[in-house]
Amino acid sequence: MSHKFRVAVCGGGISALTLAVTLGRYSQVPIDIYEAASEIGTVGAGLAVWKRTWDIMCRLGLDAEMDKRSLSHPSEGENLALILRRSDQLEEGTVAYQVVSSYSHIPLHRAQLVDMLKSRLPRTCTIHTSKCLESYTRCTDSSYILRFTDGSTATTDVLIGADGVRSAVRKSMFQDLSVQGKLPPDLLSPEAFHKAVEPQWSGITVYRSLIQSQKLREISPDNPLFSAKAPMNFVGKGKHIIAYPISSGTLINFLAFDTDPDGEGKEFQGKWVCDTPKEEVLNLYKGWEPCVQSLLESLDGVVSRWAVHVGGSLPLCVSDSVALIGDAVHAMTTHASAGAGQAMEDAYILGRLLSDELTTESMVPKALKIYQDIRLSVANNVVAISQDLGNMYEFNFGPYDGEDRENKDAIMRWGQAIFSKWRFHWIGIPEDDWKTARRRLTDEENTFCQTEIRYDKISKSLPVA
Repeated sequence: MSHKFRVAVCGGGISALTLAVTLGRYSQVPIDIYEAASEIGTVGAGLAVWKRTWDIMCRLGLDAEMDKRSLSHPSEGENLALILRRSDQLEEGTVAYQVVSSYSHIPLHRAQLVDMLKSRLPRTCTIHTSKCLESYTRCTDSSYILRFTDGSTATTDVLIGADGVRSAVRKSMFQDLSVQGKLPPDLLSPEAFHKAVEPQWSGITVYRSLIQSQKLREISPDNPLFSAKAPMNFVGKGKHIIAYPISSGTLINFLAFDTDPDGEGKEFQGKWVCDTPKEEVLNLYKGWEPCVQSLLESLDGVVSRWAVHVGGSLPLCVSDSVALIGDAVHAMTTHASAGAGQAMEDAYILGRLLSDELTTESMVPKALKIYQDIRLSVANNVVAISQDLGNMYEFNFGPYDGEDRENKDAIMRWGQAIFSKWRFHWIGIPEDDWKTARRRLTDEENTFCQTEIRYDKISKSLPVA
């Protein structure tokens, strides 16, 4: 069918590309992607593909792209998902708990996922690079004018903000709601409004690097990472390290976390992302077990230091024909390995709604509201889960404070609490959420048609002037 509306997406990351592929898979809706960088790329290294994410990838044809690249697939069956190893001591550490899932997952380099998504982009998708949104305004005909920092403009009927934690679409949307007097009550105070519009420091600093597996093997041939069947989480008081192989085992994705509980919500002083000597990481983990020291020794001379910023728990993510997806609405910590998966779920549900034959231009605001109802509370819950997991890894929250290392009952309760928070990854599939959304869309369309019929009857019954 012919769709009589245009979609513009600000941002060219995983959520934007997934939305474009979904629209192309299920419709002929024209879509323009406006990316601030000079090319479509990605930031970061590894991610985990869990059951729910894999279901989306299969429906979009990415399983075939995986086969072309000789990449393995997740599958049904008991699987070791995460190994928690107590490591903040000089002697050899011990495995404290193992999270076992009912569906396997696979590690994937972000660049691989982006390349696969790009290979599935439809002809109806046009990419514009070096286009950073400054703001947007709504016209009287319900279209939108997009203003970019280079002075250029564009128009669209539907605007999607996939522009990350510093989202210009989010900022412009809430400013517009404020001007119209349509802000929800819990955003009326200046402090609450600022938190909704501007990203907040989580109090977490993470040091990222990719380690050559061969280099680590030469330094530490018996390192437990080589025999681990799942990502290894080296845990300790106030800090933890996640490490696991990617790129067919040739690289190890390395993330070292340092948490300042008092820093949460405060303004971060300095650059959010910068390079720093590896000695900074070595100093943080002095006194940790030998295999961690070998891992740190394998780092290159410079690592990437990130001040992790997150979004506030937004009460809404749509306004008229504008919607937010991915990090623009729920930027989260990495502790649940869920950021990319949640972004893809946003994009898939929204893409199916916009692709549907019932979604005419006049129905778009209702379709976006359904997207919000289906996705926002779920994503906000995952944000909270991720935060809780980070605190539990570092013994700042939950049934075990990490003090008594011989208290096996408390350690078991701690591990089980972590398991319970991981379970969402392998329960249900997004297609079930889409079916719920489709029923809602049908109900809305029927209501809309009945209203139109009643209005038409009333109009015909009125006397002609």
